[in-house]
Amino acid sequence: MPYIPVYVDPKQLKRDVRGVVLCVVAFIATVSVVSTIVLIAAVFIEYPELVNDLMNNAVRSTGGSLGQMPAEYDRLGDAILSVSAEYAGLASILGMICGLPWFFTIRGKNLLTKDVTRVHSRVKPGTIALMLVFILGIQCFMTLLQLGLEPLFNQSGSSLTDTLEDTTVDLATSFWGVLYIVILGPIFEELVFRGAVMRKLERYGANFAIVISALLFGLYHIILFQAAFAFLIGLVLAYTAGRFSLKWSILLHMINNGLAVLTVFLGSEAFDMALNICYMLALAASILILILGRRYLQAQKQAGAPSHRRVFARAFSSPWLILYIVLCVLGGVSLMIV
Repeated sequence: MPYIPVYVDPKQLKRDVRGVVLCVVAFIATVSVVSTIVLIAAVFIEYPELVNDLMNNAVRSTGGSLGQMPAEYDRLGDAILSVSAEYAGLASILGMICGLPWFFTIRGKNLLTKDVTRVHSRVKPGTIALMLVFILGIQCFMTLLQLGLEPLFNQSGSSLTDTLEDTTVDLATSFWGVLYIVILGPIFEELVFRGAVMRKLERYGANFAIVISALLFGLYHIILFQAAFAFLIGLVLAYTAGRFSLKWSILLHMINNGLAVLTVFLGSEAFDMALNICYMLALAASILILILGRRYLQAQKQAGAPSHRRVFARAFSSPWLILYIVLCVLGGVSLMIV
């Protein structure tokens, strides 16, 4: 089918891009603030004597400064690490609950009605299995990439995955952490990125909505290696949600995150070897499918073509999207250096 240009109002496009970016930023800020408040409250609840000592010593010290209490600082640091391991999952869940209402500003009641319940095409179990194969293949590809690049980053005193691995292990050791990683986190993230964001941008073409929502989703994870992985996974999840329904992208997201938790709980040489074999087979199958199905993929690309050739150029000229990308990348770089 030949490409038929459709008029796109540049101002409306930039307003929509600005709207989704600002909602994502507000969501991230709300999750961060609420999570911090919850963790501070947990310190007060779990370590009342420490908090009391800190306050009393602050009053007694010169000028009421905390700078002269290294011993209390050490105890406070240990307390924060302890409550973070136990309550970080709960803090993130509460943060997401508080942050989700921002997306009503761009989707209204559709956020919890049409965005959730809309079904485009009936799906066969084999199709969802195929999407899972792509996800596992992406995991294998990123693992191989990490193995090749990690030594280079180690030479400069940084790491691609240390922060990610530490965070995953900490969360996976508590009930709230597992609930967040495997169940509620995927539900909220799918509602946000494959629900509100993607649906808002669909008027400019399915491919445009898929790519932009995946980009925002990837950078939302901040850790750069995880962000690259999340972007690629986001493409698969967005296609699944757009082609079929949101419930299937939620299921795939849960399975992907669940495997990460299983790796922590069942980590052994035998399990790791079996999982790595599955990943390698999935990568080989993904490459084969992409080669054999290139005509189908080309047809899908044409069917989801943007409604105007300059849609991507106009979107990436948005100062809000540029600022979001720059801030997320800088945040990721800072985490690698620390």
